[in-house]
Amino acid sequence: MARKVALLTSLPRTITVPYYAPSCLFLETVLRSKSIPYQTIQCSLYNVLPREHLFPLIEADGYCFRNVMEGLDYLLAIYGKSIDSGLSPLERAQAVALSALLDELTWMLAFSRGHDFTWLRDDRKIIEDFSKIRLYFWRNWIVPQMQKRTRRRVRGYGLSGKSAGKEVTVRTEAMLEALASILNSNKYFFNVNEPSWLDCKAFAVLAQFKYTPLHNEARVKQFMRDRTPNLMTFVTRMKEDFWADWSTNSD
Repeated sequence: MARKVALLTSLPRTITVPYYAPSCLFLETVLRSKSIPYQTIQCSLYNVLPREHLFPLIEADGYCFRNVMEGLDYLLAIYGKSIDSGLSPLERAQAVALSALLDELTWMLAFSRGHDFTWLRDDRKIIEDFSKIRLYFWRNWIVPQMQKRTRRRVRGYGLSGKSAGKEVTVRTEAMLEALASILNSNKYFFNVNEPSWLDCKAFAVLAQFKYTPLHNEARVKQFMRDRTPNLMTFVTRMKEDFWADWSTNSD
């Protein structure tokens, strides 16, 4: 039976941000910014580990899209919306380049979580309805395996060795400062009246840096407060504009 609204299958919600996965936060932020109706369901606990890379999933009008951008393009088309309305060809090219920088920042985030993902183990939002068996399974198997797999991916990417932590910190600060310089005092990254897909992606990634634990956290978050306050203001503004229910999702 065809659905009147999109159905999203996402990873578990957390106490600090609605989703610990930027991809899930990105998708919902785009849909909210474009006023596209949707409903969400949480994936099975037992699918978090083997299928984490597949989420979020989009189902609409009887179709199930495993590719997020393909599903998003479909929803935008049927609702007559555009993901980059108002952007010039040059700005679209710049958005692609900035997206690559955000992807690199996501690897820096992955390094932190491969180093220590234990904060997810005791997240109150995730475990609030767990039975004792599910709680044990989550804390002692799923989260440790997620951390190990993330660490292996990060090492495969080239972030390994004794100096990796310092390298990640320096690169993170450089990329955050670059983004801050581009954003400057603007509301969005480009001169538009509503957020583009890049703004939604930047929010989804930067919210992780602002609200979740990080490697060398004291230094990085102090750097963000001192050197990139406009990025923090950007995250707060996007949160207020499109996530009025943030406390409901995260508390």
